Amino acid sequence: MSATTPTPTDEPPAPEAPGPEAIAERFAPRWRDRLAVAGFILVLLIPMGMRATLQRGLPGNWVLAKLHNIACLFPRKPQGWSSYYIQARFADGVRWETLDQAELFPMQPFGRRTRYHRLMVDWGAKAGPRTEELARWVVLEWMARHPDEAPPEKVRFSRTWIIPEPGDPPPEKGWSHPRWEEVPARRRRVIATYAVAELFAEEAQP
Repeated sequence: MSATTPTPTDEPPAPEAPGPEAIAERFAPRWRDRLAVAGFILVLLIPMGMRATLQRGLPGNWVLAKLHNIACLFPRKPQGWSSYYIQARFADGVRWETLDQAELFPMQPFGRRTRYHRLMVDWGAKAGPRTEELARWVVLEWMARHPDEAPPEKVRFSRTWIIPEPGDPPPEKGWSHPRWEEVPARRRRVIATYAVAELFAEEAQP
């Protein structure tokens, strides 16, 4: 039996395994990653620690303070809260009727509060051109949803303050808006009242 000579192979040589230093350099955080972490600590973690330690509102930039408020980072629990109402008076009635906000503002991204609630808060619960435009929209939206009923003669926006007593138990089925009549008169306020005829008087003129 004759001996055979080995033939060269076409396979490339196996690569060398990287050392620990090469691996550490490859997975080391980039400078932009380090800056992002530092910014997160300065903008969020340190202010959160200050607010929790000092037990007061966040000082400095108003926008940053509002972002912390949205995140529910409050230094203390609220002593009370507000409820806002949309009310209408019809020709056949002498009392104001509270309209269903869920019908006019079906989305409630703020828990029990509707978009109308957020608008009143942002506007400082004060009458102005924006509340007048909102009243006009409410009338048109209500008429579109109730085409067989007579439109209201007046529309108003109102507000109440809810201040629970220390010994009051929490509601069994979650908190909800109290009825306007259930709130004491000293904690009720009418923000703005509009006559429907006056709201659309300018549009009716040629």
